[in-house]
Amino acid sequence: MKSRILAVFAHPDDETFLAGGTLAKYAAQGCEVFLVCATYGEGGQRGEYGGLTAEEFARLRQREMEAACRALGVNQPVFLGCADRRLARECWDSATAEMIRHIRTLKPDVVITFGPDGISGHPDHVALSQIVTSAVWGAGLRTADANSAPFRPTALYYVLRSAAVPKCCKSSVPVAAPPVTTVIDVDGFGERKLEAIRCYRSQKHLQPQDAESVQAVLRGHEQFHRAVPAWRGEGIEDRLVAASG
Repeated sequence: MKSRILAVFAHPDDETFLAGGTLAKYAAQGCEVFLVCATYGEGGQRGEYGGLTAEEFARLRQREMEAACRALGVNQPVFLGCADRRLARECWDSATAEMIRHIRTLKPDVVITFGPDGISGHPDHVALSQIVTSAVWGAGLRTADANSAPFRPTALYYVLRSAAVPKCCKSSVPVAAPPVTTVIDVDGFGERKLEAIRCYRSQKHLQPQDAESVQAVLRGHEQFHRAVPAWRGEGIEDRLVAASG
């Protein structure tokens, strides 16, 4: 059976900037890579699309993410439909329940999401870290949902900042990022990641423009923290799952 990775992010483009090389690499190795996005990102900067309504902009960002997934070679995204910037206030319980359902249905070996710092401190990122972490544990409990069989992934990883993350996305909360436990060499998959980044035309302000920024995408590494099983300082890993045939 093929190994499965489930990546869960808050907004379209999170997956590409933070883990696009890793997702593309594992998909190319034969893993099944699934994506869940909590919102449509309708609250983000609109650039040349300022004349669109919130609903129109949400559909645009959905299409951009679908195109990015094709560029990365991963499965098309599933959206939870939570309101952008209001995940913690309005969607916590429903998002947790949906994530338990997705984990039990997809049965991923590995789940990837934000760490408690949320990379930039964005409230949706921070909330999603807690939601997905709770869902990983809740999916393994018989009491969580009597209509589906319990299942717990083998590992949970928090994505960390890497060279390809735009410099403007600085943390705004006094929460330290967890330590690096895992470094994935994505050399050879930078072109796919760059193509996926450029699918997000509405987010041109985040895209690499100068040669140095482009090279950071093309020849970078992506970093993670292994939250489950708990990392106990036993060295740096270089893989999330074994290659699948």
